Amino acid sequence: MQDFTIKVVRIVKITNETPHAKTFVLEFLDESQPVYKPGQFLTLVFYTRHGEKRRSYSISSSPALNEPLSITIKKVENGEFSRMLLSHARAGDQLYTSGISGLFQLPGNLNNALQYFFIAAGSGITPCFSMLKTILATAQSKMVLIYSNRSEEETIFYNQLKKLQEIYPGRLTIRFLFSVIFDVEQSRLSSRLLQKFLDELLTVPAKDALFYVCGPFDYMRTVNITLLGRVPPQNIFKENFNALPRLIVPKPPDTMAHFVTIHINNQVHRLPVQYPSTILAVAKLHKIELPYSCEAGRCGSCIATCTSGKIWMAYNEVLTDDELERGRVLVCQSFPVEGDVEIVF
Repeated sequence: MQDFTIKVVRIVKITNETPHAKTFVLEFLDESQPVYKPGQFLTLVFYTRHGEKRRSYSISSSPALNEPLSITIKKVENGEFSRMLLSHARAGDQLYTSGISGLFQLPGNLNNALQYFFIAAGSGITPCFSMLKTILATAQSKMVLIYSNRSEEETIFYNQLKKLQEIYPGRLTIRFLFSVIFDVEQSRLSSRLLQKFLDELLTVPAKDALFYVCGPFDYMRTVNITLLGRVPPQNIFKENFNALPRLIVPKPPDTMAHFVTIHINNQVHRLPVQYPSTILAVAKLHKIELPYSCEAGRCGSCIATCTSGKIWMAYNEVLTDDELERGRVLVCQSFPVEGDVEIVF
């Protein structure tokens, strides 16, 4: 079982990427550096006067290159913690984390896909950058990156990406889009422009290519709708860190109280759970430490496996049909139905 206890990390180095984004090199103080996969994220835990809050930040380093664990953060307007970290954090400072998670990952055999498309906007490049470097270093597949920003100056990893394109001219193709340019072919990504890029750059049948999308909600929705017209749904992967809470919690078919047995960190907890309180909400009420971040069914930090009983989820923007069949659930959206259940982290 994975250990989800809160751990301490120290900031080793901070690198300015753009005027509004920085990369933080981190080291775990109480253990060796954890194993992670390209595309995953680290959830930081902040203790404030209003209680505990969590934010997830994508890992930009590549384990295949033995790079030190790094996260890249862009300042978000009215973003409480991104502004604090960018303005006040220094090398040597310590942070708290609930660990690494995320299903925005590459396939087990990278050469199974003949071509990879990465479609990113702003800080959405961060997990894509980790995956892109990994593929270049360990596989032979070709890649396309379509990357949208306001300007060259505000483009995270711009120089590193240009350098990689020079080193791998036959494998990596990049289309930079800058909204300050007064040309629809070079500014904002639209459905029409994405179709044009697909016609030009997709060199294999769509079923043999994988597509990874990360960026603002509206951007990702446009990209997803466009891709679904040409690409099998199972070939499209999305990362979403939208932390806006759900305004409506749908009612499960069974609103009676049932017991939930939770296996985590070599401990077992048995709690009564009843709508409208989710499994996560009840665990937090009892001071039981479960992994979580967005609490909206979008990020995947709180994934567990239901080994007994039946769970109903209000929302799910992360788990695939295959994962659902294997009993995977998001505890921030989960309610026990038709009897008691058992879950394992």
